[in-house]
Amino acid sequence: MSLYISSKQLDRDDLERPPVPLLLLSPDLSMQHRTFPEEFEFGKLLQDMFELNNAGGGEEPYFLLPSGCMTMIFRLSPRAASCILCGALTTMRRMRIPAGSLAFCVRFRPESSDWLVGHSVSLLTDRAAPLTRYLHGTDQLLTSLRRSESFHERCVLITRMLSAREAGQYRPMALLCRCMNLIYVSRGLARVSEIAATVGCSDRYLNRVFQERVGISPKLYSEIIKMQFSLYSILTTRPKSLLDTAVNYGYFDQTHMNRSYRKFLDCTASDIRYADSRTISADDIPAAL
Repeated sequence: MSLYISSKQLDRDDLERPPVPLLLLSPDLSMQHRTFPEEFEFGKLLQDMFELNNAGGGEEPYFLLPSGCMTMIFRLSPRAASCILCGALTTMRRMRIPAGSLAFCVRFRPESSDWLVGHSVSLLTDRAAPLTRYLHGTDQLLTSLRRSESFHERCVLITRMLSAREAGQYRPMALLCRCMNLIYVSRGLARVSEIAATVGCSDRYLNRVFQERVGISPKLYSEIIKMQFSLYSILTTRPKSLLDTAVNYGYFDQTHMNRSYRKFLDCTASDIRYADSRTISADDIPAAL
């Protein structure tokens, strides 16, 4: 099984502003996607919602890119429904979507991952757990989602659930928000020591905050953001030479960028650049979800 990568959804005019965590497109799955600005009632909490529908006759994989986001994943079919909470991913992971079913996903902003989880969110990094462990009334929500008839209706059901839990009053840790903004503005290039000095804390304290509230270190999160920015540029511009892209996004050279891509995506930057005419093998991608 393989996956074609498309950038059709990357319709942005400004390459310099932080991109929403990228989603890959599969020719065998239909996708609907909604993002949430910070001005939205739950904008301090929600990153986006997206849905993957498999109307074909066989099981299809979907690949989630590392983004630092915690995600609620609802698998829905006419006969059954299930839900998990997935922590921050540090490598690309394969999600199975059976024939005639869909996956409805709700992603939280990285700085808001602690809204659902009482303990350190690092316990869920690269892992998934039943959502029932963290969210009361999950069975009723699942039933409503399974009976819903559209992506829009499912989005409304989630916002109603958040409203019932007074999620609009949630505010993430101010220091963490400042750090996230510095990482975005620098496109992942700011050093941890520079970030810590700017927000007025020690490197050690900053690492502890990230581990407990995001699930990964600030250094690793910055590397993921740098990869996301460079990947966004490659998919949008399809440059003839990747050397300039590598240098522009903080890599020493193309070899350095390829090492990062292999670490996070199990492929090279060249594989991504020509993904409209090539396929990336799914055989070696972990099936963790």
